[in-house]
Amino acid sequence: MSAPKPGVRLTRKADQDFEDILLFTRRTWGAQQKTTYRKAIGQALRRLGDHPDIGQPEDDLFPGCRGLLVEQHIVYYHQPASAEIVVVRIPHARQDAAGKVRR
Repeated sequence: MSAPKPGVRLTRKADQDFEDILLFTRRTWGAQQKTTYRKAIGQALRRLGDHPDIGQPEDDLFPGCRGLLVEQHIVYYHQPASAEIVVVRIPHARQDAAGKVRR
């Protein structure tokens, strides 16, 4: 994984989502597409460090939740009082986030 910017932390589940995305992408579309996808998600995570309000509010999932569309996936995150951005999940855009995304 391309390291996110300091101040952005992936939960264990979000990190597993990222690894699963890369594995599926490599198996389905090849190593080059995996590299492209890794870069796209990595860049999005780094942008969150500079612009935490970039994502759309997703308060229906939990208060303070935001979602950032990256390719075919949505990075769900929040920024608690500690100021560290916490990425909670990275599901496919077609998945029902309500059953997956929790603080």
